[in-house]
Amino acid sequence: MAKKKSTSKKSESPEVETDELETSEQIDSLSIDDVAQELSAFEEEPSEVEREISAAEEEFEEEIQEERIYTIPLAREFQKAPNWNRTKRAMKVLRKFVTRHMKPEALYISQEVNELLWENGIKKPPRKIRVRVTKSVEGLVRVFPA
Repeated sequence: MAKKKSTSKKSESPEVETDELETSEQIDSLSIDDVAQELSAFEEEPSEVEREISAAEEEFEEEIQEERIYTIPLAREFQKAPNWNRTKRAMKVLRKFVTRHMKPEALYISQEVNELLWENGIKKPPRKIRVRVTKSVEGLVRVFPA
């Protein structure tokens, strides 16, 4: 028992075509300024915390006294530690290296550098790491990934 397929053609209404033309004309008539104004209505204003962070970053950028890029060899030291302590030792080596080279009053290691070191877990830190070290006028040293 074979079913017979219906071969009826669906007729397209002319209303659909005019709607499509109208919307394409509207899209073509929009300018970049109109789109930007509509998008700005959807964007939220930054919170107080975000404003404070951006202000602090701007202040920090103005106060930089010295900036250097280092490739720090970590493997020589962390290989002396047992494998379950290697990333902890690598972090200590990083601190010791930056302290020896920059003579900081206070040292700040960014979250990104910490995540780079801990990326492969506690047993397998990277053998060397490339960092950007900045020193402010007050002696605050910050370490960022390069």
